[in-house]
Amino acid sequence: MDDRFSPEPPTVVRLPQYTRADQNEILGPGDDPYGVAYTGLTWLPKDIHFGVRADDGRLVAHTGLLPLPLTVGGTDLTAVGVGGVAVAPDRRGAGLAQALLRAALGHARTLGHRHALLFCRPPLAAFYRGLGFREVAEEVTVEQPEGRLAVMPLRTMWAPLAEGAGWPEGPVRLRSLPM
Repeated sequence: MDDRFSPEPPTVVRLPQYTRADQNEILGPGDDPYGVAYTGLTWLPKDIHFGVRADDGRLVAHTGLLPLPLTVGGTDLTAVGVGGVAVAPDRRGAGLAQALLRAALGHARTLGHRHALLFCRPPLAAFYRGLGFREVAEEVTVEQPEGRLAVMPLRTMWAPLAEGAGWPEGPVRLRSLPM
């Protein structure tokens, strides 16, 4: 049987941490590996990490989660932020990001929140839509150091984590730094 036609799905594992060295292992060294430095925003690290390792043990993909306090249209809620989605350039197109996000969202559902939230560059929005994320139409503001508020210049997308979860109407304020 030809393995090219029946690849094994990637094995996603929970990582105890995610360091700059891990990020460099996946994306290589650089000042702006996610292509978002132009936003000028300060970002939070994630608390919960998932990864995929190659057969040789090299970390080739990652995503992380972090609960985030929000106010949407005057309603306070907590969503699970999804971020740090990274796949090594030589492994892209093999379904690693999809496997990571499915595992991460599966775990996020166990945390008891109704929504997942992520920020992405516009060219990635179609990819996330394909995984069930929907774009937030309203303006999104995020906190920054010294209590400053900034309008999020990236696409903001959400996904339901609970049956029947809908996104509330109204402007969105992230009551923390973005993740």
